[in-house]
Amino acid sequence: MAKTNAPAMPPPLQTNNNKTATIKPNMPNVGKLDAVFKPPKILLNAVEGFGKTTAGAYSLNPVILQARGETGYETLLGSGLVPSIDAARIDNWLGLLELIPTLEGFGTVNLDAIGGFERLCHEFICDRDFNDDWGEKGFVSYQKGYDIAITEWIKLLSALDRLHDKGVVIVILSHCKVKPFRNPMGADYDRYVSDVHDKTWSITSKWADAVLFGNFFTVVETARSNKPEALKKGKGIGGTERVIYTERRDAFDAKNRYNLPPVIDIPNEPDKMWDTIWGHITNRKKVK
Repeated sequence: MAKTNAPAMPPPLQTNNNKTATIKPNMPNVGKLDAVFKPPKILLNAVEGFGKTTAGAYSLNPVILQARGETGYETLLGSGLVPSIDAARIDNWLGLLELIPTLEGFGTVNLDAIGGFERLCHEFICDRDFNDDWGEKGFVSYQKGYDIAITEWIKLLSALDRLHDKGVVIVILSHCKVKPFRNPMGADYDRYVSDVHDKTWSITSKWADAVLFGNFFTVVETARSNKPEALKKGKGIGGTERVIYTERRDAFDAKNRYNLPPVIDIPNEPDKMWDTIWGHITNRKKVK
């Protein structure tokens, strides 16, 4: 008898009474979805001194989770620059995962900042899977530690998703740095990036509804010369006006799902930063 290339059928599902059960397909329904506004998941990446922690402190019924080493909120509180709100210091990864589900009574959960929480995740993985070896035969061997850590990082994002489904706004704050970018389409250039591993940033920025980049508006004065404008070396002047960018540019990552303007001017009053961001997010235009 000739052999066929048909795949082997899986064995039938056995039930407790030894009778064969048939798995019936559950066909999904196709139809229009209700236009319900869901609270945003925001990733705010900004330069130092921008006011990221202050924005979180003035958000809606907030709690601030501070990664080990972050002292921004306490310093601001001691100076009378932010209101007294609920806060917690997180010094280990499993403690963070246990705490997240208990925060559904808050309006906004702020994580300050992503780099510190990533470090806790990496420490947990290094201790659990690599016998606390950070070297070439341990965590950084063929980037294995970073790859394994992403699976653990997804647990945090999933826990935050469950909070989000209950109406809680999620805000993850991020410090940034300048890093060379290898441009496959032309000359390389520098850009602002978060101070976390590329794998962590990639999965978190995809997860977020809005990735916002905060910087000070800078005016560059260039000296007169015969060089093309792009090659002239300039001198930065100004730099006291805060702006938030909501769309990606060569110099930084950004995105949004709320039809935000490309640039949002932030008032000089730090306590108005959150209200400005929130006002733009909730000022939605209905699509016919």
